[in-house]
Amino acid sequence: MTETEFPVLDDGGRITIRRLTADDVNDAYLSWFRDTIVTEFLDSRNLTKEDCANYIVDGSTSRTHFMYGIFDKETGNHIGNMKVGPIQWQHLVADLVCIIGRREYWGKGFAKEAIRLGNRAAFEIHGMRKVSGAIASGNIGSIKAYTGADWLIEATMKGHCVVNGEVQDRYMISCFNPKYFPKKETDTKG
Repeated sequence: MTETEFPVLDDGGRITIRRLTADDVNDAYLSWFRDTIVTEFLDSRNLTKEDCANYIVDGSTSRTHFMYGIFDKETGNHIGNMKVGPIQWQHLVADLVCIIGRREYWGKGFAKEAIRLGNRAAFEIHGMRKVSGAIASGNIGSIKAYTGADWLIEATMKGHCVVNGEVQDRYMISCFNPKYFPKKETDTKG
């Protein structure tokens, strides 16, 4: 696949992901960013339709980031978003951020499935060597989702975050494209 092709990614699980357009921004989408529980660990809150639509279009046009929607195959519901970016093209690295905005999908493994598909988008479509992110230590759901999707914690930044007045560590997490980081035979032995 190339970056100019925008397929629906499906690994046979319960969800698909596809690139978002400005037309995907609706009231349900915006409600996620007004929900204080959904946004507890996010910097993005109370976004307008124009904010979201412009962000999707500007990222794609400038190639600094690409937004994907996460869709439940059974219902067709748009349940969350995935962002590949910001992208550092000179290093072929990017962040990979996943948000499940519909809380009824929390705790059921949908984020882990979405992150695995996000890995594919970053590696196969955008050609990234590595994807990374940062998670506050209190965000247990995200830690479980990412590590369950073959990510690892590369570093801990002590006392880096303040969430709801509580100081928390920040975990730096990453996933490596096997094309650039092939597993060694010793990696799979006990």
